[in-house]
Amino acid sequence: MKLQGRRRSAFTRTDELVALAAHLQRSREDERARLARELHDELGASLTAARLDLLYLDSKLEQSDPLVREKLAALRAVLDHAIALKRRLIEDLRPSTLTHLGLAAALENLAETHRARFGGAVSTDIAGDLVLDEELALVLFRVAQESLTNVLKHADARHVRLTLRRVRRRLELRIDDDGRGFDVARTQPGCHGLLGMRHRLLSIRGSLRVESQPGRGTAVIASVPLAAARARSERDTLRPPPRRAQRGAALQRESRSGGGSRTHPVALATSAPNSMICDEK
Repeated sequence: MKLQGRRRSAFTRTDELVALAAHLQRSREDERARLARELHDELGASLTAARLDLLYLDSKLEQSDPLVREKLAALRAVLDHAIALKRRLIEDLRPSTLTHLGLAAALENLAETHRARFGGAVSTDIAGDLVLDEELALVLFRVAQESLTNVLKHADARHVRLTLRRVRRRLELRIDDDGRGFDVARTQPGCHGLLGMRHRLLSIRGSLRVESQPGRGTAVIASVPLAAARARSERDTLRPPPRRAQRGAALQRESRSGGGSRTHPVALATSAPNSMICDEK
């Protein structure tokens, strides 16, 4: 009886920790969304107004001193940089592609962005026939985002592969790279990036496994039960997309106009679970 009571108590504490992790993650994402709205509405309006005023001055001072024209051109460049930075910050805080088009499109867009920053080959194999809960999709997107950031910072890889697929009764997100890898036995405690991913997945009853060996690359595998995701029916597939999704698709095509091309998937050798390079301490 005492043993059963202890087990029930342990299960209760586990459920409470899962609920707390979910609450903390929702609070964090709500704050990110609020900040993104503030940047878009307030800062975005101010920067746009400043640029319009600058264009007006530029048109009125066409015959002015060359030094004045040079200063105006420099100021225009600063404003353009600030506007681009604002857009990037908004996307980092709350990706618009995820909101409008769903996880598959957001992961493709993330891969395109990583190609431009990474300079290497990034291949994708993403199941597009899934309709996911918004919270679940956001968690998986953040795991992919964190993992690709780690590849960029630490892996020194030439190829990265991003995969989203069904595996038995679970949905699996996997990020493989052929970088330097590391010894799993020497992982430093208190890796905030890894802990953050684990807690995010815990909040949706998911799990995280990381595999690596020195010189043989790294694999990050996030797995969630398919009970949290449902396959799209044929009727949903044949149904035309809503106007909101069409607008999002147009934005996505515009953002990809300068992106790189896809590569064929590469096989990467990985082994030994439960570790990863820390992104921060």
